[in-house]
Amino acid sequence: MRLFLTMLSALAGVAVLAADPADAIQEWETQTGGLPRDPNEQTVNPPDGMKLILLVGQSNMAGRADVPDEDRKPLPNAYKLNRDDKWVAAMSPFHFDRATAGIGPANAFVKRYLAEHQNETLGVVPCAVGGSRSATWDPDGTGPAGANFRRALLRAKVAKAKGCFVAILWHQGESDMGSSNEELKTYYPDRFSRMVKAFRSEVGDVPVVLGEVGRFLGEDAVKINSVLNMLPQKVSKCRCVSSEGLKNRDQWHFDLDSVNKLGSRYYEAFVEVQR
Repeated sequence: MRLFLTMLSALAGVAVLAADPADAIQEWETQTGGLPRDPNEQTVNPPDGMKLILLVGQSNMAGRADVPDEDRKPLPNAYKLNRDDKWVAAMSPFHFDRATAGIGPANAFVKRYLAEHQNETLGVVPCAVGGSRSATWDPDGTGPAGANFRRALLRAKVAKAKGCFVAILWHQGESDMGSSNEELKTYYPDRFSRMVKAFRSEVGDVPVVLGEVGRFLGEDAVKINSVLNMLPQKVSKCRCVSSEGLKNRDQWHFDLDSVNKLGSRYYEAFVEVQR
């Protein structure tokens, strides 16, 4: 039965949580094992002192837009932490959570950061998991609840050995859209605040940038976006960027042009919050 539910979940893009707390981290690995390993991927030893960016949330952070050929080449002065917690050259897709992993907002963010910080080396720490509900990112959760948070925290600790974090980028909300507006207001801001506090205890008091879900999702998007826009009032050094005018490639995900615009908005918010 569980295998059947997991298969249905994969088809629907919705995470099924482990029933046994002991399976929580293994479940994360199962959920993020969709993209085949690149047999030509070479691990490297990047220089110390990198600037690090933590990518967390669900599929629109992991990215589902098509990857142009030019983005399948290594970015200069940039590395990413692969699924085995090893450093490799940073090229798209950054994430590996599904076979459909593609371009996400981090791509445009990283390109703009590198263009404006040419003397720095950047390390990308991808941790987003398609279909993940906010409960899987709850730092106070046990077992399946909080499993994605715990794994991301472990990866942040690994990455920190090579540098210091400068930002946390979050995009999540589509999997919580089944909740009513009142329910979202009750649990989402508190859960998000606790998550940021817990991440910052490890990575430092860095800026946090999040984005609205696609407005093409209709009335459900209006509800969750109203809550997402409340979050900077609850968390210091935090900004929420608009998804106005952005288009979808399928039912849930931004197309390539839109996700690049979203990533640029993330970067501009990152710069603004530091002024």
